[in-house]
Amino acid sequence: MITKLEKQVVDSTELIDKMISTFFVNKLGEKEIKIINSLVDLGKFNFNHKVNLFCDLVHMSSINAAKFKVYTKINNEVVLNDNLLNPNYLKSLNNYFPFLVNTYLSTEDILSLQQKLTFAINLLIDDVVKLTKIHTEKSEIYYQKKVENIFSI
Repeated sequence: MITKLEKQVVDSTELIDKMISTFFVNKLGEKEIKIINSLVDLGKFNFNHKVNLFCDLVHMSSINAAKFKVYTKINNEVVLNDNLLNPNYLKSLNNYFPFLVNTYLSTEDILSLQQKLTFAINLLIDDVVKLTKIHTEKSEIYYQKKVENIFSI
């Protein structure tokens, strides 16, 4: 069960990464793309950085931005080969466990803790893939008035 979920996270991450990279190529200027490519080549611009930049550039609700943030945390755990469904791990991540349960499960669900986590993570994965598709197909980019230089790492 865990390996199936981990495979789904890895496959979804590859799809999300490809969609976000295509979005950057289509929406950002040539200079920005060269900077991003240089950072990727240096290993200083990973999936988490791409997702954070993507969430900063497109206009989305705070709940949808939180879904991306939680997804990247789960993806990190899969990459680090830690036990994804360890309840202590999810509870220790600044209350992401309650976020998953409250966002994706009703109080009437009678499932074991592991079943709840698996079900909620599956729904989160579906949501983030769908949200990425929606926001990468939009032509609107949200620009903040006070923009930080994200490339000064």
